Amino acid sequence: MEDGDERAALAGVCVELPELLAERPRLTEDRRALVDRIHEEAVARRPIVALLAELVGTSREEAVRSLGAGLPGVGPGRPVEECFGCPDGACDLVVVPEPGAGAPRCNVTGRPMTLS
Repeated sequence: MEDGDERAALAGVCVELPELLAERPRLTEDRRALVDRIHEEAVARRPIVALLAELVGTSREEAVRSLGAGLPGVGPGRPVEECFGCPDGACDLVVVPEPGAGAPRCNVTGRPMTLS
């Protein structure tokens, strides 16, 4: 798998992790264990695409595409200095917070995102 696919998957997990963890109590024990493993691997910055594919029941390529559909981008009319990226450069996620909202935090590591 290409490094770009893993970076895209990590960005998608970063965005969707709060909802995934909120859904966790309603999952079967096996699925909860898989969500936990995805979270652990994401924190450790190890490959997660195969685990995501297992979770959503698709191919590796479809798992990456499904995560990429909802990723936020830079919105029109926002200055570049308001763009924040992954705190350790492990993924390509870019977040544009509301004016005055401050720096967002990475949902995977909990660290503040860095100014892009």
